[in-house]
Amino acid sequence: MIAYEQVENYMKEVGLKYIKNPNDFIAGLAFRTDKQYAQDMAAELNARGEGAPVDNAHFYELKNRSLDGSIYVSAAFDGGVFRHIGNLVIDNADLFHGSVLDLCCDCGIVTCFMARQYPAVQFTGVDINEGAVNNAKQLAEKLGVTNAAFITADVLALELGKKFDCITSFRSLLDACELKTQGLNFVGARDEREASYHDAFLDFAGAVAAHLADKGAFISVERYTAEYGWLGWMQALEACGLKMNADKCCEMQAMDISNTKQYSVTFAGADGANGALDTFNAVLSRNFKSGTGYDGGMAEFALYYDSEGAIEFTDVMKGRRTIHQYAFATAKSGKRMYFDAANNNRRVKYYNEKKEAKMRADFEAKLKLYDTNQFEIRKYTK
Repeated sequence: MIAYEQVENYMKEVGLKYIKNPNDFIAGLAFRTDKQYAQDMAAELNARGEGAPVDNAHFYELKNRSLDGSIYVSAAFDGGVFRHIGNLVIDNADLFHGSVLDLCCDCGIVTCFMARQYPAVQFTGVDINEGAVNNAKQLAEKLGVTNAAFITADVLALELGKKFDCITSFRSLLDACELKTQGLNFVGARDEREASYHDAFLDFAGAVAAHLADKGAFISVERYTAEYGWLGWMQALEACGLKMNADKCCEMQAMDISNTKQYSVTFAGADGANGALDTFNAVLSRNFKSGTGYDGGMAEFALYYDSEGAIEFTDVMKGRRTIHQYAFATAKSGKRMYFDAANNNRRVKYYNEKKEAKMRADFEAKLKLYDTNQFEIRKYTK
């Protein structure tokens, strides 16, 4: 991506350099901090990679043991998205005025960038981790930032007693709502799945609504995407009285140390014009073409957006969890659609009616791989 000059200059000043080689990460971390810190971080990341339970609170405590360590870890895992966010902050200068609240600010990298970019605006960063807040204060002092204050507080129970002209949430939702989203389905009927995410995000959305001025703007960039969670997030905001700005909402891609990650960008406010589902459809339909096979979030979008009439679903359940979903539908063009989703993998195929028997036979063969003594097969139409 191409970042604005002021974004790149700030990232260089802070020390947020791209780290492309995972093998260099630990060595670089040890050089900037100490051997014990690097070993502890390596053990944490290796445990996660091997499927250990994720404890984000512990991770951020470890990450923020020192400012240099926190910035270097951010460079590896969030450097790409921070550059996108910097561009976004510059492109939306009209929204940054008066007072701005930055939720889950971590060590203050983005908060301090915004404060430097808009010196006439008063910024307040909030994070539940005291080490992160102390690092943010240290970074602000190091950069000569005088228009940003940092507070240790839980966003999900936030009561600051004032309202802000703009509120931002950058890479916050995944960590803040970790306990509330554990065990939620990745696949399954979209209305049921997104309703569960709506419920999980409601306290966060409520904190935004409670602290946003009547004409204020809310901007979020989150790891929840069209595959799951983003629609539920916007529905939670809508339930708290906020509407979306569909023209500005979009999807985003950013590189980290290992791969490209997807993000959702949401603009909302009390005076917004668009509902959650209308916004979701508007964003994804920009690049949608009927009759084309899709993977990922666009595959499920195609199933719901492009189908005409009832959709035949088959869910493979293990306990209360949907581990695999199949669906058949007819597209508006008259073509047939076959949808196959498991965990984070989704695919939709379009095919002619002549292939119906073959597609059904393939589907039944896949379904027979699941032992009905261990799995429940749920069939329904929507």
